[in-house]
Amino acid sequence: MGKEYQTTKNILHGKNGEFSGKIIYELDNKEKYEVYRNFTKKNPQIVDETGKDISKNYTIDKTYGNKFFSEQTKVDEELFDTSMVIMQQEVTLDKNKQNQLIQKASNIMLTGEDDVSYKKIIAKLNKKQIEEIGTEKSPTKPLYITKQKIEELTREKQELEELLETQYEIEEKKIKIEKEMKEAEKELELLQEIQKNKNLEKIEKEKIEINLKSKKETEKKREEEETKLKNIKSEKINKKSPKILYVILLLLIITSIILYIIGQKNISYIGIGLAIFNAIAIILIQTKENNKYNKQKEKEQLEKDNIKNKIELLENEIREKEKIIQEKQSELEIKINLNKMQLKNKYINLYNIENILETNVESENILNEQKYVNDLKLELTKLEMQRKEMLEKLEKTSEIEEKLENLKENLQELIKYNETINIAKEALEKAYIKMRENVTPRFSNNLSNAIQNISNEKYKTVKVNEEDGLIIETENGNYVPADLLSIGTIDGLYLTLRISSIKELTKENMPIILDETFAYFDSERLENVLKLLDEEYKENQILILTCTERERKALEKLNISYNNIEL
Repeated sequence: MGKEYQTTKNILHGKNGEFSGKIIYELDNKEKYEVYRNFTKKNPQIVDETGKDISKNYTIDKTYGNKFFSEQTKVDEELFDTSMVIMQQEVTLDKNKQNQLIQKASNIMLTGEDDVSYKKIIAKLNKKQIEEIGTEKSPTKPLYITKQKIEELTREKQELEELLETQYEIEEKKIKIEKEMKEAEKELELLQEIQKNKNLEKIEKEKIEINLKSKKETEKKREEEETKLKNIKSEKINKKSPKILYVILLLLIITSIILYIIGQKNISYIGIGLAIFNAIAIILIQTKENNKYNKQKEKEQLEKDNIKNKIELLENEIREKEKIIQEKQSELEIKINLNKMQLKNKYINLYNIENILETNVESENILNEQKYVNDLKLELTKLEMQRKEMLEKLEKTSEIEEKLENLKENLQELIKYNETINIAKEALEKAYIKMRENVTPRFSNNLSNAIQNISNEKYKTVKVNEEDGLIIETENGNYVPADLLSIGTIDGLYLTLRISSIKELTKENMPIILDETFAYFDSERLENVLKLLDEEYKENQILILTCTERERKALEKLNISYNNIEL
């Protein structure tokens, strides 16, 4: 019955128990294909009408093998099984499962799938959003928890960033202090070198001072000698003259003259004799005094000469010492200037080098500078301890950033997930509306025709809505819920609905396979269903698999043409 398709099935048995078969089919676009399958192998061989092997033209799935059929017809295995293949157990249900069957029928009419309920899907999606995402006001849900953690870590990161700013300040202060300390140490070193040079200069000056002192002492000696010389020149040599003898001599002469005049010649001769004696005495005394004077003059001259020699020697010594002093002073001055020049070149980078070189460096200056250096070192040590403490805290920054990044990624995933669900809900709603507006009416018409045929006009119209599900119009025009129908009617209704859904799922006129589907149908319902299939699905190949004669007899009774294949 229905459109004929050429099919060939070969079963071969070889030495190794080979089991294989071939099927030949034609699509609505008139393209013909052959599929050969050795069931010991996973993938079949697909050949076009020219005999060319085109197996590699299709996707090979590791699990399901060659996907030639789904790519040709746009119908996958699952869709084919759930819509075009109807087994006995799928239309015959006990009373306890009647509501499930009605629900499946409602689902097909509203969503196109028997196991898809729009309300349930929306409810599940809403539940997913609530449980797996949540809102910003649900403290136990991922979205709220993630945002809270992000806020906490962001605050902690900001604190660390502020700490990082402090670290930068410490680093800058540390660099500044290190620079100051370097300058201070250089200045201290300069002061120490200046002091060292001053000490050496002091020693040299002391040596010069000793020479000056020695020169002064020599000059003093020279002055003393000169004073002695002056004293010798001013000293008068007193000659001791025998004046009394001259007086006596004069008196004797006068007395002798007088006595001679007065006639006392003898006495006058005595006086003259005394005078002569006195004169001789005077001569002897004068000669003695002259000899003494001459000796004294010689002695004086010798003393003068000695003093002059001493003075000359002292003056030579003074001149020599002056020369030595001048040389030492000149050497010291050169050395001082040289030291200044060397220090200036060595510490040229010190901004106040000129002032320091002109400073009279004292021990107090060095002590103050040493204290300043020590204070800087102490401050630098404190800064280093603060820096180390901060670094230990800042080590957490990368860990926090990593956690924060992961949380932000999780948040984006949650937001994206939420957006995806919203998009899915929106798409479902659009699809649902489109289905309800375009497809559901066609389902309703198909079902209405089917139920009329199945029930011999007892039921006329089938409708579906979200609140009541499937409702059926009875002969008197009243609408009743589908669950009030007999199980047989519901089974036929569901079968018809499953078959009618094929036209909505694919543009290809797919074969319909009914495997013992009518096992529990009574003769009347069987004939009604076969008649409906023959009238509504002439373009579809319908394969009825059965182990009874009921279907063949019903087809013959209805005068429906069919091919009978016995296996």
